[in-house]
Amino acid sequence: MIDIVCNIDNNYTKHCCAMLASLFTNNNEEQFHIHIITDNLNIESIHILRKLVKDEYHNRLSVYTISKDILDKCPESNCSHITMAAMYRCFVTSILPKEISRVLFLDCDLIVNGSIHELWNIDISCYAVGAVEDQWNSVKEYYSRLGYPESYAYFNSGVMLINLDYWRTHAVEERIIDYMTKYSERLRFNDQDILNAVLYKEKLFIPFRWNMQDGFYRMRRKLRPASVPAMDKDLQHGVIIHFTGGKKPWHAKCMHPLKCLYYKYLDLTQWKGEKKPVKILAKINYSLLTIQGFLGLKNAYRKIKS
Repeated sequence: MIDIVCNIDNNYTKHCCAMLASLFTNNNEEQFHIHIITDNLNIESIHILRKLVKDEYHNRLSVYTISKDILDKCPESNCSHITMAAMYRCFVTSILPKEISRVLFLDCDLIVNGSIHELWNIDISCYAVGAVEDQWNSVKEYYSRLGYPESYAYFNSGVMLINLDYWRTHAVEERIIDYMTKYSERLRFNDQDILNAVLYKEKLFIPFRWNMQDGFYRMRRKLRPASVPAMDKDLQHGVIIHFTGGKKPWHAKCMHPLKCLYYKYLDLTQWKGEKKPVKILAKINYSLLTIQGFLGLKNAYRKIKS
């Protein structure tokens, strides 16, 4: 049984369903227990998730309503596309049953386009988390702001193997609360900043194919130069495609080369056929962005096989 954790609110129910449909379709030999952490999920959203997870794909579903005590500990987000729900992953040991020893956390703005069997079996017994380097981890400001050495780099929190046993024995949640209480002014990408600041010595970097972020597909990258060859190797073979940033596949201005995958798996849900029309202005913008990219004026996308 693979335990999957997601944080969502009502606005992300549809996108969560697309992600889960992609997970189940490409991993039909696995059994999953989906753990949904929320503070306000309505009955309709829960019904939709239950129908998809239990009735259609015959997996387990648990929904946890986060307590007011935890909500009061969460700082307001300083980033427009990061919701309060993103913070809930910091409190998994307080929310999930104690008999669960490890989980795979997945954001809902991503698509699982292959088997995660190898990912789930990565050994993180000596680490708090296993995660992929963040697309912006060459930005020196991150480290001076968060107060730890640049040599440890910075990971993306959208896909994480979380060792719950380690978190419990090493008081990780208490350390997270302590950091956010003392240094809330340092936080720009809330949960991701906190997790990196607290766990920078206790994480394992895993292959890029398990969290292929938007910036990896761009002409110009902000990834550490030493990591680029390994990332380029995985570029055409990404398993988890993570639509990071403010422009998601369901936004008209999204130009991500693999956004069609989102609609492929959305078609396996009750939203089948719901495609955002490609307006002529969007096509023109894409052409201009590509031209400007080659001229070095804009950070355009590379060509990727979908």
